[in-house]
Amino acid sequence: MTAMGERLGRAVDFRESRTVDVSAGPHLHIGYVKEAGEVWVCNTGGNTITVLDHADGRILHELPIGAGPAHFSFDKGCHLGCVTLSADDAVVIISPLTHAIHARISLPAGSRPTGTMPAFDRSRMYTLNLGNATVSAIDTDQHTLVASMAVGGRPMWGQPWGASYKPITKPVGKSYVVGADSDDLTVFDDKTDTVLGRIPVGRQPIRNAIFREHGTIYTANAGDSTVTVVRIRDDEVLALIPVEAAPFRLLPVQAIAGRDEMWVLSAGSAGSPGGVSVLSGTEHVVLRTVEVVDHPANWVVNTHKNLFVVSGDGRQLSVIDLPADRIVGTSTLSHDPAQGAISGLIYTEPGTLFVLNADNTVSLFTDRNA
Repeated sequence: MTAMGERLGRAVDFRESRTVDVSAGPHLHIGYVKEAGEVWVCNTGGNTITVLDHADGRILHELPIGAGPAHFSFDKGCHLGCVTLSADDAVVIISPLTHAIHARISLPAGSRPTGTMPAFDRSRMYTLNLGNATVSAIDTDQHTLVASMAVGGRPMWGQPWGASYKPITKPVGKSYVVGADSDDLTVFDDKTDTVLGRIPVGRQPIRNAIFREHGTIYTANAGDSTVTVVRIRDDEVLALIPVEAAPFRLLPVQAIAGRDEMWVLSAGSAGSPGGVSVLSGTEHVVLRTVEVVDHPANWVVNTHKNLFVVSGDGRQLSVIDLPADRIVGTSTLSHDPAQGAISGLIYTEPGTLFVLNADNTVSLFTDRNA
């Protein structure tokens, strides 16, 4: 590709190639076991993970795992993984490459673990427990529950700031968890697994993301359509930025596109179609908005620096070339994509885009221009 072609962005033509039936929903997570050539779908309404081939979506296995599989994380190389079982109040430690289950760790009754926050480099996995507003620390070597930390209500997502992230600024060994019901960000010391404090943010924060180049952490506050910016060094709130209605995803693009920007995906409201608010990483203001699809449901970035966004209203797909900063393709979905999924899209090495749908299906898209 020429330099001009790279700057303008290559046009893509992603079209649906097939739809695959999976097991009982709702489905909160679809993820990629790259080393095994597999895509995993959490059948949160049942007790299995559906395992698909990463190229053509063939069902390879139906993996019994326990009631309410909600989310999973793998270490580098996919040698070790953890799966939260929201209906069983438990965590399973598994080998993603062999599907061998090594341990099942019980959590207190009513925990309802949903998200995971991995720290495999120091033999830790943290579970975000929506049922009792705690974070559990799991020792992945000893297969034991080693700590339980009280955090803000309905902990939806977490981000570590430490050696595993290799930030440009000095790591300080803290982790941050949003509390959607308490409108705050809980900070805990991930060396000692103790809570350091809670930072008030906007209303109903449901996601956070670290802007490594600036040593800041952002929260997407769905309840008041704002984004809060917090400086990690001293946990000081730097800004509260109004954005498009109901923000729910965050993406720092400096490492991807070379621009000092945080992209914020908003689902919209009855009076607004939503879209992307582009924020300055230094001035903490909205630089511009990007119209992508009506009422976005989720997004994913691939290795070619394309951003895929699916619509929760109108069955649309838009593809944005992030370095070129423009839409390079659109397509139509045959199903409504899942809304509220922790992860709803995956792009695999063979060039296949998997979209988790609102019913018990997954749709596959491939680029006809490839």
